[in-house]
Amino acid sequence: MEGHATVLQVPDVRAALEWFRDALGFEVEPYEDGSRYGYAQRGGVHFHLAAPDAGLWSAYVYVDDVEALHAELAARGAEIVQPPTDKGYGLRDLLVRGPGGHLLAFGRVQK
Repeated sequence: MEGHATVLQVPDVRAALEWFRDALGFEVEPYEDGSRYGYAQRGGVHFHLAAPDAGLWSAYVYVDDVEALHAELAARGAEIVQPPTDKGYGLRDLLVRGPGGHLLAFGRVQK
């Protein structure tokens, strides 16, 4: 595992991105038009911001080998919601259901 991003559900993604940029000095990048998802990063710290109804994960963990992690987690009995899949947003990721129903995503940049 190489790092992670906490995913915060916020009522207004654009306003949250502006706050991270203006109040905290983060670099921000909206996804598509920024109404439902965006990213904020500074140094090695990453936050993802999502609309509450986006149905996304609670955290995103960056890994170097999605397939190997998938095999390990499946062998450990983790509930795999989605096996490794290439996504349109440029990442290959898998989804695991954690305590309380939270979805955890594990992925890497597509090669």
